[in-house]
Amino acid sequence: MTAQVEVHLGRAEGSLIRLLGTAERRGYNPIRVSSFPLNHRALRVRLTVESQRPLDQLLVQLDKLYDVFSVQRVR
Repeated sequence: MTAQVEVHLGRAEGSLIRLLGTAERRGYNPIRVSSFPLNHRALRVRLTVESQRPLDQLLVQLDKLYDVFSVQRVR
């Protein structure tokens, strides 16, 4: 299954690496990543992942990350 997630992410050092690393360690293979600045302190990251696992598990894990402001599935 392939799914897209949109994350509002703080622009702290290493925040994007933490986001991608968490997805990968949880068994969701990132196959596409794009990011756009929202303002001087945040990015909008659209992450496309591939996995047989339920996407809800990834959403919960990403939401726990320090620099994540919000996470939602893109329909």
